[in-house]
This record gives sequence, structure tokens and C-alpha cells, in this order.
Amino acid sequence: MTVINDSTNLKIQCPQCKAKFTKTIRELKGSGVKCPKCGIRFETSQLKKGLDDVERSLKDFQQRFKNIKL
Repeated sequence: MTVINDSTNLKIQCPQCKAKFTKTIRELKGSGVKCPKCGIRFETSQLKKGLDDVERSLKDFQQRFKNIKL
């Protein structure tokens, strides 16, 4: 079960030409992103690692929350 919705859109700014565009989390978890304006391809591996870390933390939180007796 994924906690983060992979179809959620995120706004991205190209590091080269500063153009702004939107990509889904699923697209960002791929091998990289290409700017639609200038064509530069930039790496998203650090973002993917961060998203994976957040996903693990949220799953852990959910599991711990299930075990709390109110």
C-alpha cells in the first residue's frame, strides 16, 4: 500500500532556464525529467530517495497509530 499518491502533481522549476512546469510524483520517480522549454534533462534520484524516505516514515507512523488503544 502506498501512502503517497503517485498521481499528485508537483510544480517544478528548471534549474537552467527557470521555466515552470508540472510533473506527477510518478514521473519524478523515474530516471529524470526533461524541461519542456529548453530540453535540459536533469536527475531526480535525490528526489526519489526523499520520497521513498517519506513513504517509509508515513507507513511506520500508520502502523504505530494502529497499535494505539484509545
